[in-house]
Amino acid sequence: MYSKSLILSLFCFKAINSIDVVNSTGCTSSVCVFSNPYLRIGSGIQNSINNWGLFVQPWYYSETANQWYKLTYLDYPLDTAIGTGNGSSHWSGTTIVDLYSLPPSNTAIDYSNYTITFADTTKTVGYGKIVARAGFVINQRNILFENTFSLGRQDKFVKIISRVINVSPSTIQNLMIWTGTRDDYVGTTDINTKTRGNLDTGSFVEVTFNNQSSRAIMITNTNEGVLFYSETARVMTSYALCCTFSNAYNTNPLTLAPRTLTPTDGSYAAVLPIGDIQTNSSGSITWYYAAGTVSSLSTVAQSVAIDQVANNPDLSASVSLSTIITPIYTYTPFLNQISQTPSPSTTPSFNIRYIILQPPIPNISITESHITTTINQKETSFNYDILYIAIFAPLNIILLCICCGVCVGLRNQKRKDDFKKNHKKMVNNLFTDVRSFDTPQDIDEKEDHNRLNLNEPTS
Repeated sequence: MYSKSLILSLFCFKAINSIDVVNSTGCTSSVCVFSNPYLRIGSGIQNSINNWGLFVQPWYYSETANQWYKLTYLDYPLDTAIGTGNGSSHWSGTTIVDLYSLPPSNTAIDYSNYTITFADTTKTVGYGKIVARAGFVINQRNILFENTFSLGRQDKFVKIISRVINVSPSTIQNLMIWTGTRDDYVGTTDINTKTRGNLDTGSFVEVTFNNQSSRAIMITNTNEGVLFYSETARVMTSYALCCTFSNAYNTNPLTLAPRTLTPTDGSYAAVLPIGDIQTNSSGSITWYYAAGTVSSLSTVAQSVAIDQVANNPDLSASVSLSTIITPIYTYTPFLNQISQTPSPSTTPSFNIRYIILQPPIPNISITESHITTTINQKETSFNYDILYIAIFAPLNIILLCICCGVCVGLRNQKRKDDFKKNHKKMVNNLFTDVRSFDTPQDIDEKEDHNRLNLNEPTS
């Protein structure tokens, strides 16, 4: 009984203390959220990275409305498609596969550079860097698709490095990536204007001709906007009608007008060319996803451009192609290793986490990611270690005492039950012994019976 009580107490103590520690790195929660005051990936109660190693639905915090708005329709995640090969009828020459039409295999997510800003028993929230990798079979070629998602504590943009590793025995030719959404939604409407352009000296400049290439696309309405951008050479952007992602990647960007003539319900994509990838080699490309009020998008674009220059001073370079000297990744038939096939029609859940902090709004603002009080435009944040010591540590002790009390109560109840059982048994034995005693009359009758048997005279 004592061992059972000890096990139950240890279980209760472990459950109480399984919450991730604020300001530490990594995520052990079943729900890891990537969020800050301005951007959040997911609803806030789901993993930000799904089983395909991709972003779920992105959200944007509107400083004018003081609330979160989704950036795709319904609960759609950001879409991704990959094309390979040459000579097809598609305008790119590739054969394209939507990743959500494929089952991923061996999905792995690294949170070692994910900094925690909030944690409770239901989720962990943080910012920093998350690396997600999943295996796919693209046109009979085995690849590992790796995304490195980076989100700063106060940034209004997410930086993504998409890397394709060729683990097939032959070269993958003309690999291209499309990323975007099948159905746009910004703020409170899915009727938006799509504008193609470039970031010149940090400012978004709309292209002027139909056949002019653009490395950025801006999706805006009256109040809010989204920016897709990459400085990599040969990057293009496209838009089309909703409500399938194929509408966007089947549209040749060089046939499009600089912008939609009127706000439309549509799809859009950034076209990211990587090129040929040799066996046991990889190719990568960097792109940015940003959101903000229309009035602040120029500032956001400047921040994106500054980050691009800081991380890649040689903007004339094309995609990054590297050879893996030591063949860490060997050829593996991923088709034989598929463990599950989640439905792409919903936003799948998977362990992956990301968070940011909260915007400097001139009032007391409380969000799920952290608690911040802004006074005179100076931000002060609660010390979560003190909060833990003041509230959660005593609560842990109280709950542990309750668990121990329950265990002691169960033990005492068992003792009472054992005592009642033993007492009843003793009383039954006592009555049995009493019934076995002979009375004086019984003794006389037995003696008379014995005398008759011996033919002795009776008294």
